[in-house]
Amino acid sequence: MDVAQIEKLAHASPAWDDQQEQTLRGPFDYLASSPGKNFRSELIHIFNAFYGLPSAQITVISKLVEILHTSSLLVDDIEDSSEWRRGLKASHLVFGIPMTINTANYMYFYAMECLQELARDSEAGLLNQLLLIFNQEMLNLHRGQGLDIYWRDELVVPDENQYLNMVMNKTGGLFRLTVRLMEVFSADFQGNDSLVPLCNLLGILYQIRDDYLNLQDATMIKNKGFAEDVSEGKLSFPIIHGIMHGQSQGDTVVLDVLKTRTQDVELKRKVVDYLQTRSGSMDYTREKIMKLGTLLERQFLPSIRERGYDTTALSAAISHLSYV
Repeated sequence: MDVAQIEKLAHASPAWDDQQEQTLRGPFDYLASSPGKNFRSELIHIFNAFYGLPSAQITVISKLVEILHTSSLLVDDIEDSSEWRRGLKASHLVFGIPMTINTANYMYFYAMECLQELARDSEAGLLNQLLLIFNQEMLNLHRGQGLDIYWRDELVVPDENQYLNMVMNKTGGLFRLTVRLMEVFSADFQGNDSLVPLCNLLGILYQIRDDYLNLQDATMIKNKGFAEDVSEGKLSFPIIHGIMHGQSQGDTVVLDVLKTRTQDVELKRKVVDYLQTRSGSMDYTREKIMKLGTLLERQFLPSIRERGYDTTALSAAISHLSYV
């Protein structure tokens, strides 16, 4: 290129074409091609029975949340050294770690652009409000994830309260982001009537259930492998309970295996058996799941019904999460 061409280039917008976009999105599109449980999308539609947003806004919010969720999984699998996700080889093992990290970060900002769609034709200042909510919950998500990683890598065993607060940040972030965005457009559920506390509890229930299923659910084993949390050295809810039981009894069975990050099925089975038969951790976790479901049903749903809303679909979703 001669100087004149370079000068012309400097005055133009950066070039970008569909082929480059497809290449950059490769790790994301690869994972997105194998749909997950779609629970978040279903929950958005359940909540909209209360909020009554137009379908166009619901479509944008659903897209935004799904982009963030899928992108976070790309990073999670790198941070956890996972080999499988949704029955597929993990994206970073197919596309490489550098490309997968860059793609995940790129898609976070792509999701942020959805806020402009939501704010279109609205009063001035709305976009700033949406951006503030987005940024707050992305910070919360990364705080929770960072603490989870720190505990795992430094073998710092949190107590139950610390764990639940971490989950409020990590898993609750996208649940809260969803309802906070919806509540911007619905005056009926703002202030003291906000459904954010309900979503906080839903996030806790969802994560503890996921921790439980990781250790013994057939579908989870098929998609991610047997007891992958043990291989990752993850301090999940039942594993924390098992470690604390061991400390009270003077044994370190769970902690010793966790330190090895083993892929050995027999060693992992030894941990699961311990949690089932010796520490009672699986029973404790299952009981906690049921209690959280009952709390949601009794504490939050009656007040929604009193306002004239049908909570049948939400109740069914809670029942589904409470059954293990």
